[in-house]
Amino acid sequence: MRPHPRTWILLWIIGIFFPLAFLGKLWPDFGKFFSAVFAPAWTHILMHGLLYAVLGFLLAKWIPPSSVRSVSGLLGLSLLVGILHEGVQILAAGAWPGWTAELLDLSVDLAGACLGLALARWLSPGPGRPKA
Repeated sequence: MRPHPRTWILLWIIGIFFPLAFLGKLWPDFGKFFSAVFAPAWTHILMHGLLYAVLGFLLAKWIPPSSVRSVSGLLGLSLLVGILHEGVQILAAGAWPGWTAELLDLSVDLAGACLGLALARWLSPGPGRPKA
């Protein structure tokens, strides 16, 4: 029996919310690794994009993005997860990094979710699409 798409979505969101930077403070060796990998801005941006592309893809497997309303709802849900994710990061860091950093992260999150929805739509069979 295959797990329901909601199960994968829930597990993915828990993974997104897990404060890895906080874990790095508790476990210094992991903290060094985390800082080395995620300190450059490009890796931070890439990871946000990938996290939310997968989230968008999983959401689209649960609720197909077949109308403007469903796409808007899925992107709204992705944005809500992004806002909560930023809140968790702020609480874990114990500092407010500023509006610019938060808005950049949320923009990348939303772009990643759009990519995930588009990929799910492109990969799903539909009318007029060739069957593999």
